[in-house]
Amino acid sequence: MNSNDIDALIKKRNLTQNNKGKYIQVFLGVCGILTIVIATIMLWKNQYNYAVCLVAGTLIGIVLRYSRFCFAAAFRDIFVSGSTRVMRGIILAMIVSTVGFAVIQSGYTHYKGTNYDLIPGAVSSVGVHVMIGAFIFGIGMVLAGGCASGVLMRIGEGHILHLVVLLGFIIGTLLGAKDYKFWYDHIIKGAKTIYFSEYLDIKIVAIIQIIVLGILYKIALNYEKNHFK
Repeated sequence: MNSNDIDALIKKRNLTQNNKGKYIQVFLGVCGILTIVIATIMLWKNQYNYAVCLVAGTLIGIVLRYSRFCFAAAFRDIFVSGSTRVMRGIILAMIVSTVGFAVIQSGYTHYKGTNYDLIPGAVSSVGVHVMIGAFIFGIGMVLAGGCASGVLMRIGEGHILHLVVLLGFIIGTLLGAKDYKFWYDHIIKGAKTIYFSEYLDIKIVAIIQIIVLGILYKIALNYEKNHFK
């Protein structure tokens, strides 16, 4: 048997394995869809909110899967490949959410006043704890190769290694919850909460934020164009 025959056999074997892998993926995908449909029907009767969350979570997962939307990739790709596609997607998402939160919070504060604990969306204090948390999260995100959504997406794709990452994510979350009182008493408690809508009309705040995000989008676009010249 000459080298050409061996190469032909290798190609034939790879083709057979690839087809087998595709059949398995299709089978698992059909099983997953059927499971979600059955679970949604069962929850719809007794736990309406859970059924809606399950469907919404599934659709968001599909969007994440095909868009490759990941915060870690957004920051990593800028330095590794010069691509700002994902980062620009995040900026556009922030612009859309800015409009949404402005409408919702404007209506809420108009009728019920400003209460940081009850305003829709997260309104929390800003201080050193945010920098520490962001730094630790950034290191973990780079080492794990993805943020929380990226890890879940890759587990769904069948990457076994990310199950270990998920385990570490759970352990870290539990430790953070366990020691939260320490962080709150020593750092978070003394930090100031800055809610711009208390100083300016929320419409003006939203417009300023959209302008800033638009400038960042333009900078990211120019950066990518200059990188690939």
